[in-house]
Amino acid sequence: MKLGVFTIFDAKVAAYAQPFFSQSRGSAIRAVSDALADPQHPFSRHPEDYSLFDLGMYDDQSGAFDLLAAPEQVATALSLLPKK
Repeated sequence: MKLGVFTIFDAKVAAYAQPFFSQSRGSAIRAVSDALADPQHPFSRHPEDYSLFDLGMYDDQSGAFDLLAAPEQVATALSLLPKK
């Protein structure tokens, strides 16, 4: 199965977090949205600091990565905040 490789960029730290795998961009967006809905999560406390980035693909059959030339922004945490 091919999985997307994603990361969160923290603007205050000016660094990317450890990458995580997700089935699709949509499921990665949902994971970040779920974190934003948790008032105790750092994403929800400082949403202006975080952005979701796509790094490429990972094939769990071959163990090979097919990474993008540069991280591609998918969404900012601010844009994913739950609607009230």
